[in-house]
Amino acid sequence: MGGEGADDLLERHAAGSTVVLTVQVAEIYAADTIQRLAHEVRRAFRDSDAATFVLDLSGVTFLTSGALGMFIHLRSQLAEQQRRFVLAGARGEVARTLACTRLAEIMPLYESVDGAVRSARRRPETLDGDDGPPA
Repeated sequence: MGGEGADDLLERHAAGSTVVLTVQVAEIYAADTIQRLAHEVRRAFRDSDAATFVLDLSGVTFLTSGALGMFIHLRSQLAEQQRRFVLAGARGEVARTLACTRLAEIMPLYESVDGAVRSARRRPETLDGDDGPPA
């Protein structure tokens, strides 16, 4: 939302051993936005030793296959470190896109951020998206 710096793309907050990264742009489609967002998420990975990172997509209304590829790549980076990266809060067109691409077969998708955080607290060794598919 406005501004040229990468910091305007994400808002971070800790919830125990989980870091929630809330996307602050409505549309993730331009290559430069995808690159800047990936950079900010990786910076959050470096800045924290959290076991789980939740990417909150509740404010996102549109994304492209480039954004999906970024999510998969970020998840792989954390998996190599025995940490988790999950998506939460997708609505409308974004939820339909995630369902159509079957991304849930690759990484956990949560209907809500609270559900993802609760699941991380209940089962720190696994996250399985058990609070249901995105709405």
